[in-house]
Amino acid sequence: MKTLWTYLHGAPVRRLRIGADGHHVVLDDPDGGALLLDLTGRPVVGSRLPAAADLVTTAGGRRGTADGVRLTLTPDGIGLDEAELDGPVTAIVTTPDGSVVVAGTERGTVYGLRPRLAEDEAPASPGDARSAFEEGRALAAAGEHRAAIGLLQRAAEDAGLRSRALYLAGECFQHMGAESAAAIAYEQAALSGPGDDDKRLLYDNARALRDQGRHTEAADRLETLLAWDATYEDAWKLLEDCRARAASATPGVDPSGTVSSPPEVRVRDLEARGLLGNSDSRLAAYDALFYVQFDHTGVHDSAKKRMELVQLLTAVGDLSAVATSLDVGSGTLRYPQVLDRFGVRSYGIDLSDAGIHSCVDERWASRFAVADGTAMPFRDGSFDLVTCMMGTVNHLSAAQRARFLAESFRTLRPGGLLVVSAWDPQCRFQTFLSFYSPAEMAQLRGQLTERVPLRAECAAAGFGEVRTTPFCTFPDWLVTGAGPGTDADHLARLADLDRDRAAHDPTAPGQMFLLSARR
Repeated sequence: MKTLWTYLHGAPVRRLRIGADGHHVVLDDPDGGALLLDLTGRPVVGSRLPAAADLVTTAGGRRGTADGVRLTLTPDGIGLDEAELDGPVTAIVTTPDGSVVVAGTERGTVYGLRPRLAEDEAPASPGDARSAFEEGRALAAAGEHRAAIGLLQRAAEDAGLRSRALYLAGECFQHMGAESAAAIAYEQAALSGPGDDDKRLLYDNARALRDQGRHTEAADRLETLLAWDATYEDAWKLLEDCRARAASATPGVDPSGTVSSPPEVRVRDLEARGLLGNSDSRLAAYDALFYVQFDHTGVHDSAKKRMELVQLLTAVGDLSAVATSLDVGSGTLRYPQVLDRFGVRSYGIDLSDAGIHSCVDERWASRFAVADGTAMPFRDGSFDLVTCMMGTVNHLSAAQRARFLAESFRTLRPGGLLVVSAWDPQCRFQTFLSFYSPAEMAQLRGQLTERVPLRAECAAAGFGEVRTTPFCTFPDWLVTGAGPGTDADHLARLADLDRDRAAHDPTAPGQMFLLSARR
C-alpha cells in the first residue's frame, strides 16, 4: 500500500470511523470527544464534538487485518496488499469506495493509505503500459495471480489495453477467490470502450459500407468510432465524405443493390408486426421494477432480448410449419405472445406466476402453467417447438439440464425443434452479470455452460442437427453507440455488427449463444 499522509495524534489511536458523508475520518479522543480529519489528513477546523452514533456510517467493503505492525488488506478474505506501520496497529477503517485505508497505531500515528488494488494516480506511458500488460499476462498464465493484478491495472491506464487488462485482472481475482474484486474488474472492462481490434473492425466496416454505397450506415459507424478515438487515422475525412454522399443520394434508392441479409429480413418482419417496441405499459412497469431492484437500467438487457428474438426466428426458419410451441421459464409469456402473432399456438411454463398476474391478459391464463421444466405436465409429442430463453438454462445444474433435455425430447414431435439461449462464459465482456450481486455473480459464473459441453449434452439426449450461434459479440458500449433511428434501424445495425464480428473472427464468443437441436 502507498502512504498518502500521516497525522500525529499524540495518544494511542483506539477507534477510527468514517463520517456519514464518506469524506471524513472520525478520530475518537481519549477524553471521549471526537476529532474530524479530511481525507488528506488535515484536521477540520472547529470539528471537536461529542462522539455520537449518528456521525458515522458503515465502512467500505475492503477489510483489513493486523498482525503487530503489519496491516494486510483482505477483500473476500484473501490477503492481497500489505503495509508496515510505525507501531502495533490498533484501528483500521476504509472509505466506502475502498480507495483509501485509514489505520492508527499504538504510537499515536494515523495513516492514510492507498491500496494497490485502487488505480495508481500517475498514468503510465504507452510503452510502459504495454510492457506491464505483457508481464502481467505472463504472470497470470504462470499462476502468479497476485503479482499479475497490479501490472494489469497499471496497463489498464492505456485506453487501447484497458478492456483486456481489466478482464485479465478480473480472472486473476477470480482464481484467488476474491469474487467481489473480480466482479468490479469485469464491470470496468465492459465499460471501458473499444480496444485496438474493436476500432479497426469499426473502421474497416465503415469503409466496406461506403464502398457498397451505404453511406448513412458508414457514417454511423464512423461517428461511433470517433466518439471513442477522435484521432483514428482518416476517420474524420471519411465521415465528411460519407455525409456528403448520403446527402446527394436519391431518396428511397439503395445504391448498393444488395439483397437484405436474413437477420435484416427478420428485423423488418418484426417491425411490421409491431413486435420491436414495448407497447404494454404493464410489462414495461414490471421490467422497470426488476431493474430498479438490481440498480440496473435494463437498456443493454433489452437489446440482448431483441437480438435473441432475431436469432430465434432465424433458427426456426419457416414459422408456418410450427403449429404449437412451449416456452420453458416463460416469466411474462413474452415468447408465446410473440409467436402467437405468427400464427403459432403457444404455451408457457414457469416456477412462478408473478409475471403472469402482473402483465398478461386473462385470455392467456389457459396457455400458462406453474410447472418445472424438468418434469413437464404434457403428453409425448405435444409440440413442434420448445424454447428456453434468456439464460434460463444457466440456472440449472448438470442433472437438471439432463432432465430438461429429456423432457424436451419427449414432448417434441418427431422433427420438432429445441431452441435454447444461454450466457457464454467464454465472453470477455461479462456484462450479462452486471445487475447481480458479487455473490450471485460468482454462483452464476460457476454454473454457466459452455457451447461445446451443451451440444454434447443435447446429442446424448438423442437430438440431432445440434448447432450453436454466438450473438451480442460486441461489448455494451456499442449497444448504446449503434447510431440513431428507429428500433428496427438500431437492431439491424447490431445484427450487422454481429455478422461483421463473426466474419472477422469465427471463433469469437458472444455474450450469449443460441443452441438449436432437432428431435
